[in-house]
Amino acid sequence: MIPDLDEVESRMRPGRYSVAGFLGPGERLADVLERDDATVRGLGLTHRWLAEVLREVLSAASAGGGRRATVGGRFRAVLTAYKGFQICPWAVDPRRGQCDAEGGPSFASLDWEIRNLGSGQAMRGPGLIEHLIRAHRFYEGERSPYRVDPAALARLLDLA
Repeated sequence: MIPDLDEVESRMRPGRYSVAGFLGPGERLADVLERDDATVRGLGLTHRWLAEVLREVLSAASAGGGRRATVGGRFRAVLTAYKGFQICPWAVDPRRGQCDAEGGPSFASLDWEIRNLGSGQAMRGPGLIEHLIRAHRFYEGERSPYRVDPAALARLLDLA
C-alpha cells in the first residue's frame, strides 16, 4: 500500500530520509507538486518526457562503467557514484526496500552534473530525481538544496 501524502511529506523533512531534506522547512508537498505540475504543463511537456530524456543522458553517461561522457554531441555529463543508495520517500516499507513505482529508481546511488554544450547551461542533481519525476512528478522542494527546477531542466535538455 502506498503511503499517504502526509506520511510522505513527513519523510521528506530535513533529517529524516535525507540530511538536507527533500522539502524545506514549512514547505507543503501538495503545494510543490501543484506548482511544478503547472510549470510542466505550461511548457507543453509531461513529467514522463522530462524524466525519459534525463534517463537517456544518465544511461549513456553510465554505459561502460564510465563516469564522464559526451552524450549525442549535445551534453557533457559527469556522474559521481556513492556506496549505498538514496531511498525514495514513497517507498512502501523503506526499511525493507526501495520504491517500486514505475519500475523503481535506476540512479539512486549517483549525483550528476550535465552541461548543454550548445547553450553552456549546466545543472547538478541527485540521480534519484529521474525516478522522482517519472514516478511521482516531484522535483524536490523549492527550498531544498537538491531541487531540480523543471523549467531549467527542460531548457538544459533542449525541450523548452
